[in-house]
Amino acid sequence: MPASIPADATRCLHYGDGMFLTSALMTLEQRFLLNWNALQNRLLHTPGVLEGLLVTHGGGDRVTVGSGAGFDALGRFLVLPGEGASLTVPGGSSASCYVHLLFPDPAPVGEDGTIMDLAAAPRVGDTEEAPDNGVLLAEIRRDAAGAVAGVIDRRQPVRSRLPAQLTDAG
Repeated sequence: MPASIPADATRCLHYGDGMFLTSALMTLEQRFLLNWNALQNRLLHTPGVLEGLLVTHGGGDRVTVGSGAGFDALGRFLVLPGEGASLTVPGGSSASCYVHLLFPDPAPVGEDGTIMDLAAAPRVGDTEEAPDNGVLLAEIRRDAAGAVAGVIDRRQPVRSRLPAQLTDAG
């Protein structure tokens, strides 16, 4: 079932001279822009990786996720900025585990309450299926002792949902 379109996806500000812009009004405008962008992405593209986000074994129980970007199933940008991130792979099991990149939901707000951080975060989990707020990046194979034995790249590229261009051959 496709994700629903937020009820306020089409509501935005109608600016006027002398208008007092409250935080509630600015939040409405921000939500409009974020929802509109996500809706456009979701309708035009599949979830997946746009660039980067390669998972590599850093030795021992550590893996590194390179910086990059993608879209989740809701069309939101998944951005891992900077130098990427390093993760510890839990031991104790010989079963494979999986690295996903997840949209922050809810997005953390700084101590002063004025800045939200929409950076996505990589997570190691036991399930292969990506949640709606994330994408699958890699499968981590573990040996009988639970140590990292290898990394399998499971990234899927973002694909267009647009139909192929039809041409008149006749």
